[in-house]
Amino acid sequence: MLARLLRGIGANALSQIVTIGLQLGLVPVLATHWGLKLYGTWLMLFTIPSYLALGDFGFATAAGVDMTMKVARGDKDGTLVTYHSALTAITLVSSTVFLIAVIICALLPARWITFDIPVSPGAIRVLLILIVAYGLICLASSLLMAGFRCSGLYAVGVVGQSVTQLTEGCACIVTVLCGGSLLAAASAYLIARSICVIGQALLLTFQVPWLRLGFSGANFNEIKRLAKPAFAAMALPFAQAAFLQGTPVMLGAATNAATVPVFTTARTLIRAGVQFTTLLNHALMPEFSTAVARGDTRLQRHFLFATFATDAAILVPGALVLLLFGQKIIALWTHHTVHPSFDLIAVMTAVMFVNGMWLPVSNLILAANRHATYSYIFLAAAIASVALCYPLSLWRQATGAGLALLALDCFMFVVVMRLAHAQILRPSGAGSPQDQISEVI
Repeated sequence: MLARLLRGIGANALSQIVTIGLQLGLVPVLATHWGLKLYGTWLMLFTIPSYLALGDFGFATAAGVDMTMKVARGDKDGTLVTYHSALTAITLVSSTVFLIAVIICALLPARWITFDIPVSPGAIRVLLILIVAYGLICLASSLLMAGFRCSGLYAVGVVGQSVTQLTEGCACIVTVLCGGSLLAAASAYLIARSICVIGQALLLTFQVPWLRLGFSGANFNEIKRLAKPAFAAMALPFAQAAFLQGTPVMLGAATNAATVPVFTTARTLIRAGVQFTTLLNHALMPEFSTAVARGDTRLQRHFLFATFATDAAILVPGALVLLLFGQKIIALWTHHTVHPSFDLIAVMTAVMFVNGMWLPVSNLILAANRHATYSYIFLAAAIASVALCYPLSLWRQATGAGLALLALDCFMFVVVMRLAHAQILRPSGAGSPQDQISEVI
């Protein structure tokens, strides 16, 4: 287990380096070569893949946890049934979503997709279809990652995802540096992701021959059984998409498109700090699932305390650095294109700290397939946060959007910490999900 954790931490470190490196590279390249107005439009249109993460109805997440627990019990046949059933469900839903999206894009009135940018409505239609296709192909990566994780190859899967992310990000940067348009950048993302997904599938088949791709083991009853945790898991990406993508849209509606990059740049910077907390946390998740499957409550508590300690060690110095140097970092990073206020930096630093404390703990609850105890609460709170963003943005512009996020994270901190006490620390057991939800409320 220690060896797997160390490999997982190393793979997560590589993933964070790739993510931060691409964020540092994409923002100045796109902002300077396209301008803030065109870049702001790209940011709003590229929210679509985040919403399309809902296209699997949570089956990849629920199946991944279930498969890990079955492997821990030695049930390879049951694991394969779950894998094929989830693949069948995701394929059917994704195909339907893509057809509907194509029809909608073709029928949209031109005035609805005419932005104040030098791009024709016809090109926007094609751009939307490419972005939809990219978002749906990303779902395949999620299910393949579930296969790597349940097989004890979490680190291999993360490295594969990092290579995929690096490939598509570099393809976009090179395309834009060569004068590429929005359409060319979307094409670069789609082509790069497709090639890398095929490579991930071949790698998983080679590493774990018994976990073969296919539909022969699919079972309708298994799909029904997975539906309950899957729908609960679906609420998580929807909630994240709501506040991550809905907040910039609401900010743009309340102010103007040029304000959006100011907020998103500051948010990208603080998310780097939160991402560092996942170095250990994500590597712990498959091990936590195994501990739950074996009923090892002592090990579960050790994992929880390790999560708390790691979070504090990363977030406290990170918050100090951002408060003191955040404005200078963003100015240098964007070549003085983006100039956030100190108020925005202070609010987003608080968001980083609170979010970085509750999110990793919620991942442990997710790793036990007990996420129904908070996922629907998170969804409702995220929607409320987006609604709150509009009046706050009218009041304080980008800082108001940050205050809306801070309210969401403070609420979820209370919810998740109470659930962690009920499910992990309480000696008498976790109780039913309904009891735990009632306790939180």
